[in-house]
Amino acid sequence: MKHLLTLLLSLIAIATSCTAGDPVTFTYQGEVAGIMCIHCTNKVEAAMKKLPDVQSVKITRNEKGGLPRLEIIATNARITREDAVKALGDDAKMYDIRSLKLLQAK
Repeated sequence: MKHLLTLLLSLIAIATSCTAGDPVTFTYQGEVAGIMCIHCTNKVEAAMKKLPDVQSVKITRNEKGGLPRLEIIATNARITREDAVKALGDDAKMYDIRSLKLLQAK
């Protein structure tokens, strides 16, 4: 079902980008553990920017005291949590991407 939804979103993105002229962007949100300071934030953001077709990455504190939130905006509809962990490389030992899900396409 997950793959069917991803395929459907990809097809919608292609159809929309062909008619509108602007590339479709996909917003992903998740949580990442292990971030303690701005250096940690910069390290994780830099790793996520290496993912294919990523336009921006933002990590923010959770106002309710939970884990920091990760937001990725990309033109790629197929980024997974596993891709994000792989992008961290050896730093995946320090930072744990707990979740990453596709929220919307624009």
